[in-house]
Amino acid sequence: MAVVAQELVIHVGPDALFDVIVDYARYPEFVPGIKACQVRSVAGEKHVEYELDLGLRRVRYVLRHHEVRPSKVTWSLVSGDTMKVSSGSWELEPHGKGQTRARYAVDVQLARIPLVPQRLIDRMTDEMTKVQLPRTLEAFRKRAEGK
Repeated sequence: MAVVAQELVIHVGPDALFDVIVDYARYPEFVPGIKACQVRSVAGEKHVEYELDLGLRRVRYVLRHHEVRPSKVTWSLVSGDTMKVSSGSWELEPHGKGQTRARYAVDVQLARIPLVPQRLIDRMTDEMTKVQLPRTLEAFRKRAEGK
């Protein structure tokens, strides 16, 4: 799958949005589909374990996060029960007074699951990217703007 990206303007400054993005433990409160999230420090790196409900199946995976305050957060897959690839980024830049232009990009590929038809795997991948992406961005916007 190719990288799926979307850009939006959020009505808070980059520092405020960055704080929302890196508050991983609170994702289950507002990010659609995230049922659990635990942050761990592993050899000086920030690893975050997620549980995502896709409707058809719950997916568990661990991402390595790298943060550059207040402009960028990137992640890459460490491990996952059905993930083959999961990488992406948030890129933040000031946009006018008290606003941030945020670009979110993600690349997700699910591993082949024995006895599961490829069309079902493709549907789960689409759910994680094309369907969830607008919902996820809207959730971050609302959380950052306090709505």
